Amino acid sequence: MNQPTIVLLFVEDDPDDQRVFTHYVDAAQLPYLCVLEASLSAALDRLQKYAFDVILSDYKLPDGTVLELLSKQPTTPIIVITRSRDIETAIAVMKAGAADYLLQDEENSYLEHLPDSIANAVRQSVNQRVAADQRALIEMLRDTAAALNSTLELDEILKRLLENVKRIIPHDAASIMLLEGMHARIVQAVGWQPDEAAILSSVVLNIAEIDHLNLMYHTRKFCIIPDVSALGSWVDIPQVRAPRSYLAAPICVGKQVIGFLHLDSLTPNHFTVTHAERLSAFVNQAATAIENAQLYQKAQELAALEERQRLARDLHDSVTQTLFAASVVSTAIIRRWKEDPASIGAELRELRDLTQGALAEMRTLLLELRPNALLEADLNDLLRQLTETVKGRSKLHVVYESEGSTRLPSTVHVAFFRLAQESLNNVLKHSRAQHVKLRLVRTPSRVELTVQDDGRGFEPTAVAGDRMGIRIMHERAREAGIQLTLTSKPNEGTRLSAVWQVKESQ
Repeated sequence: MNQPTIVLLFVEDDPDDQRVFTHYVDAAQLPYLCVLEASLSAALDRLQKYAFDVILSDYKLPDGTVLELLSKQPTTPIIVITRSRDIETAIAVMKAGAADYLLQDEENSYLEHLPDSIANAVRQSVNQRVAADQRALIEMLRDTAAALNSTLELDEILKRLLENVKRIIPHDAASIMLLEGMHARIVQAVGWQPDEAAILSSVVLNIAEIDHLNLMYHTRKFCIIPDVSALGSWVDIPQVRAPRSYLAAPICVGKQVIGFLHLDSLTPNHFTVTHAERLSAFVNQAATAIENAQLYQKAQELAALEERQRLARDLHDSVTQTLFAASVVSTAIIRRWKEDPASIGAELRELRDLTQGALAEMRTLLLELRPNALLEADLNDLLRQLTETVKGRSKLHVVYESEGSTRLPSTVHVAFFRLAQESLNNVLKHSRAQHVKLRLVRTPSRVELTVQDDGRGFEPTAVAGDRMGIRIMHERAREAGIQLTLTSKPNEGTRLSAVWQVKESQ
């Protein structure tokens, strides 16, 4: 089996050393494509134009040392070769990020160790890139889950799905199709001209008559079409541009397909299997969010308590979809990191926090479906549940403290819960904080809620009243007889204080 070619940049100012190295590579028939440069500046110029798998460099060059190269090229593995026996030099280059440090001897026997050093450097670089890509994917999935869990409005969820999938997979246009029986209709689309979007929204398709939709429906697996123009069964819609390449995945709740998420590109052969795997993980979250929104819509339409309780149980069951999505991602991490098990611990802990946050979020959603439950729950328990949700949805360090147990009128009870909910949402969306502290103090005559973060803050006079929900928060507080104070300064965090005084007649 032919070994893949490794592209090397060899930075060495000594012509004799250059000849010895190239002769060794040729004689050993190593799969290297070598580019030689004699100075640091020439190497940096070369690196601005081309990518290399590995850099070999002498420590000392005519216009600097390899330390400057290490500082300006942190992503490409660099193997340092030097005649110096100074241990401090070796320690310095390794601390600076060198992949390896080899000592050049008079007999040039160090060259025998060079292939193993290069192979290890390439392997380590690949593992680091995969790990970085996986961490970025997990972070994007976390952000997506937080965005989706913050609303139960179906239209808003569909919009957020299409906004977030752009971060995970590059494409030119996207659409979401939901099913009614065996018929499908596009309910949300981006990337199309307004007249095209209007046409797409009016089209109803029988999926049994369209090969790729029918295949996804029955297999519940993704579909990649590298070049749509070469597919005889592709359905062209009049006055709507056809893509060149296509990627889609079924949106499944349990074993039932409820829709499809389509991605289109104007470039043929654009989508890859990696894109498809990412889309499959993404639609697991999409399915949970869409199902929750649909259940919530039904709950709003039903007045009977018995029906609301049934929907609440259904919503609770849908948590398993979020847990399943998390297990899929964690299984993929473990499978891809068998060579380096120690590297997956942080990502798995993030996934654990995500599932815990989803459970806390679902408890809050169940309360939304059963207004009486919101009134029956103790305010302390409700606020603790909110902080657990924030912990699961972000990397914020959240502290919650509570004193006292005064029972509040229902309007005040709900208002304090909503103020805390909105304030924590603002911290997540806008503050860029690292720490937030929530404190509830209840005495027989006075109740105070404070939310303090160490984020970037803002200038209250420069923010419109309807921004960040400020107007709604003030209205809610005023209706409940709560005095609301919001103080903030740029780069000094934000503090919300809500105070309710017990009237003598109460």
